[in-house]
Amino acid sequence: MQEYFLDENAKNIPKKIVEYIKENRDKFDLIIFQKFINNENTPFYKFGWKRMMGPPETDFSPEMDKVEHTLFVRSTRSCLMDEKFKKLLEENKVDEIFLCGLNTDEAVISTAFDAYDLGYRINIIESLCATYNGKDSHDAAMKLLKEQFEVI
Repeated sequence: MQEYFLDENAKNIPKKIVEYIKENRDKFDLIIFQKFINNENTPFYKFGWKRMMGPPETDFSPEMDKVEHTLFVRSTRSCLMDEKFKKLLEENKVDEIFLCGLNTDEAVISTAFDAYDLGYRINIIESLCATYNGKDSHDAAMKLLKEQFEVI
């Protein structure tokens, strides 16, 4: 829930996520938030996108600090491209993942398919997903996700 992505389509998502976690905390053994930071070694940078290189664009919404969580910093769409993240899941004996957040059509969908390919059971929390790329992009991503995964 980084400031750069919190436009009109997504501005309420951080608060909704925090409320959902507080109401359902006993259902989850591990809460992981992901933070994207672009750098000179990423395909994003290589192909001309030089945003999200640091604050204030990469700052997390202060709302997210209202719940205990593990923070994982990534520089790819899917956090599962990083061996450290995979190890974190293995060490915590994770076999089922509940995904939500931004952007539905980028990080959420990429992480969902990567996690599935690695053998994780995937659940998408639709009401806690959005994208700054607009409703049509969100809806298209959700259509694909609903065809493949449990959507709650």
